[in-house]
Amino acid sequence: MSVLRGACLKVFLATSMVALLAMSARAQDSAPSLRESISGYESAAHQYFQGVPTDWTSRHVVFSKPQPGSDAEDKVQQDPRYWIQQIRRAQLADEDSVASHKKKLAKTPKAKPLPKSHKDWAFSLGNGTVAENMLPAKFSFNTGSGTLTTANCTSDFAVYGLNVAGATAGQANLVALDNLYSGTSPAGLCGGAPTVLWAYNVTTHTGGTVTTSPQLSLDGKEILFVESYSAGSVLHILRWNSADGGTVAASKAPAQTQTAFSSCTGSTSCLVSIPLGGTSAHTITNSSVYYVYGTDTAYVGDDDGTLYAVTPVLGSGTPVVTTRAVGATTKLTGPVYDGSSGLVFVGGANGVLYAVVGSTMTLPANSTLQVGDASCTSGNNQLADAPLVDGADSFVFETAMTGADGTHTVVVQAATTGTNSPTGTSWTAAATANIGTGDEGCGSGSTFPTHTPQFDNTYYSTPSSGHMWACGAENNGTTHHPELWNIAFTGTPALLGAVSGVTTSINTTNHAQCSPLTEFFNTNDLLYLGEGLSASFGSLYGFTISGTAATAITGSPITYPSATGGTSGIIIDNMATQAQASSIYFTTLAKSTTVCGATSAFCAIKLTQSGLN
Repeated sequence: MSVLRGACLKVFLATSMVALLAMSARAQDSAPSLRESISGYESAAHQYFQGVPTDWTSRHVVFSKPQPGSDAEDKVQQDPRYWIQQIRRAQLADEDSVASHKKKLAKTPKAKPLPKSHKDWAFSLGNGTVAENMLPAKFSFNTGSGTLTTANCTSDFAVYGLNVAGATAGQANLVALDNLYSGTSPAGLCGGAPTVLWAYNVTTHTGGTVTTSPQLSLDGKEILFVESYSAGSVLHILRWNSADGGTVAASKAPAQTQTAFSSCTGSTSCLVSIPLGGTSAHTITNSSVYYVYGTDTAYVGDDDGTLYAVTPVLGSGTPVVTTRAVGATTKLTGPVYDGSSGLVFVGGANGVLYAVVGSTMTLPANSTLQVGDASCTSGNNQLADAPLVDGADSFVFETAMTGADGTHTVVVQAATTGTNSPTGTSWTAAATANIGTGDEGCGSGSTFPTHTPQFDNTYYSTPSSGHMWACGAENNGTTHHPELWNIAFTGTPALLGAVSGVTTSINTTNHAQCSPLTEFFNTNDLLYLGEGLSASFGSLYGFTISGTAATAITGSPITYPSATGGTSGIIIDNMATQAQASSIYFTTLAKSTTVCGATSAFCAIKLTQSGLN
């Protein structure tokens, strides 16, 4: 589970400090090995390692290499998310699997070649899909760098929260697929097609849908998500049971419904419901829940400028909901908790980045930073995605289609600690990068708000030599088509510097928005994004990135109808040699009668990382 449980707790507490000191000494020379990362994880999480959860929070809280011996290094090493990131990246240099780490860990790093292209699969999700700036979640995908077995076919799964009202024995709106490493050309490790692990109706209020991203517990046994309906929202915790089964078209209802997780009994499935808000103004349509493992606290924001803190979540006791109004009548993004500063950062549709003290839900001395143009009334200044936080380098990043200058699309970098921070004497941007001229400025409603950028692989080891990749607008002042931009970092601490547009990379004909970007390193540094507009068109792009260069990988772009309407956020599985086991996953944003069957439906799609086919 994701909280302190079990008889092993005393042993973990007794050994945690010793293990973390060992990790700190090792980190001064190089990145921790897979063995060391797992040991560090177990010390920070106070539980045995069982697998790798990856969800929307994985790309919004990242860790560059902390300064050896620094306070930042000490703090990040107490965060399970830091060690999960190290485990993912250590796997690439380790030829043994995470699942077998207690038996034997490889001593010699061994790079693996990119897998050859092979056929994808497409699975019908019926009448629901994952939204453009939201993501599925995954568990235990990155179980090794070349040693996946058939056991991974049932232990590894992907979870899709669907933006449709559910009906028991009818449409499901929370679905998990297993047998993911499947396909027919060549035959996959897990057969020819994925299967449904479980499919639930999680609607508890009329018209209730799952419009934002789910989050996994550390062991993958619980799913946290928000149900949104016309008169409010509900924070849910699902303890799933594979014996329930179900299908997308014939969902099951959880066996138990409770108001506190500690009230769930036995081992049958259990759905916990914690009401939030209670009026139409306080519905939640853009904020995914963020769960802090160490404090057993969940944060989420509503469409009326209110941030919620809920605790306990997976521990014992009755959940208590605390609120903080941060911005009147503004729709909030997902909140992100920064363990180094103790602050929660959340964006608003009014272009403002907010900071809140996580432990007290109070406002710090400087609680607001204007990222988007304050004068905009068209929505072009909105912060559409959750902030991106580097917990080791103590910076937060946000992006807006029209920045504070009223003209440029921007990525803004601001400190989370120090004099120029929310708890300092003032809080202003440390650096701003212009990535285009903006979507017609403030003159009209935006058809493509900007979404989450990503760092390249170099940034994680040497921030000042790294780069950020972002999707902004063209710089010609007229057509404003989406364009891929590269931003170099410079100095110590690393700040946003020189900007260059990769003008031939993204759609130069249609006016549409990009999905959040996804970066993954598996011998080559890979970058993926989707873009599209309703049922008109859609594409998925893949690049090999190096410095300021982005080279399209084989098969890029995948165009309409396979990326119908564009794509949701994209998740990655493994770097593996087994057939169909190194892939990307996303959902389409418009229905199709050809991609995943003859019946009109949204589709969950799997494509090979290197070939996109």
